[in-house]
Amino acid sequence: MSTLRNFPLEDINSVTNNFASVIGEGFLGKIYEGQLSRRGESIDVAVRRLDTSFCLQEVAFDKEISVLSQIEHPNIVTIIGYCYEKNEMLIVSERVARGSLKWHLSDPKVLTWERRLQISIGVVSALSYLHNFSVIHHNINCDSILLDENWEAKISGFEYSMTIPAGGLDLAYEKLGTGTYKSDVFSIGIVLFELLCKREAFHSEVDGSFQASSAMFQYENGKLHEYVAPGLYSQMDKKSFNIFSKTAYNCLNRRAPPTMNQVLERLERALKVQQKHENNGHSTIAVERKIPDSMKLKVTCSFV
Repeated sequence: MSTLRNFPLEDINSVTNNFASVIGEGFLGKIYEGQLSRRGESIDVAVRRLDTSFCLQEVAFDKEISVLSQIEHPNIVTIIGYCYEKNEMLIVSERVARGSLKWHLSDPKVLTWERRLQISIGVVSALSYLHNFSVIHHNINCDSILLDENWEAKISGFEYSMTIPAGGLDLAYEKLGTGTYKSDVFSIGIVLFELLCKREAFHSEVDGSFQASSAMFQYENGKLHEYVAPGLYSQMDKKSFNIFSKTAYNCLNRRAPPTMNQVLERLERALKVQQKHENNGHSTIAVERKIPDSMKLKVTCSFV
């Protein structure tokens, strides 16, 4: 459990050089870079400045602080402190060196298949940990997953999280499926497909929303591999690909999805198979890759 530091606003101004440099922006406000002296060492931090026009900013502020101050996991971003002064609500956390996962999805040389498996395992491990503490994240996506200098995943974005009360959830929440563990499982299914096929592969051209039905359709028709970047596809072991894609598909099954622990077990198996494949010096995945002529331009453009 973290002991949080309550920063005076004057200190935050100093740490961020008066909010001089924006390194990110989300629905709740901008994120600024800064440097903080701790135990005689200078550390890089990220300071989230909540937008005062957001009507529920105080609720979001309290949620993120209360959740992050009570949990500790290597794949969850570390919160350092906060500031609530003069209508300012600021959250100070460790700065994760490489930024969000979405920035790196298109590069199969940097994010190799083995590295993508390790990232997915880190994220699911953190979510499994949260579920064991009756916490639903409610905001898992490629923006809220950050990568450190060693390409380890760190999940952030806890402003929508919720803790399940001892007596359970209201029946209305259960029926909607928005207040259950299933919502996190569904979200991780989307992330898995995006790790597999790049963020834009199954997104609507109209509003950018993820098209889960399209991803499931391609899986069901044995065409999912056509949407994988060639440079990434050539790295894959057939069995590792099959385990991973089936796991992603099962996560999108709203009626009977796997638990987060089951997802974790399957991803660990996919990684073990891939590592054995690479240690044995095997070549490419043993599935014939046939891309229709009508799709070649689309696929090429998607993964450059």
